Amino acid sequence: MNYSLAATLLLIVAVSLGLYLASVGIRQRKRLPALGLTHAALAISGFIALCLQIAADTSDKFNNAAVFFLTLAIIGGLMVFALHEKGSAPSMPVVVLHAIMGSVGLILICVSVFS
Repeated sequence: MNYSLAATLLLIVAVSLGLYLASVGIRQRKRLPALGLTHAALAISGFIALCLQIAADTSDKFNNAAVFFLTLAIIGGLMVFALHEKGSAPSMPVVVLHAIMGSVGLILICVSVFS
């Protein structure tokens, strides 16, 4: 099975949900915990699928680099979760760094899958 394609699809949905969460955080200055947990679950599932693909075939350097950036994104997401204050929006600089790392990882996976 091609786990890279599964990882790509899961991460695209996670990124879309993350963009929605960020827009709500910027415009309304509030959190949506259920959607945040769904975003995290989709992203972790995509990360696991990518790790399974790497375990099956370690020769794809784009996937290896994507795991690095997605690991940084996961750490950033954990920081967003850990630094939140109840009832307020998350720290936007940390959210931006989290989004950049996740997006770079997703782009690398897309290059791997579609090249």
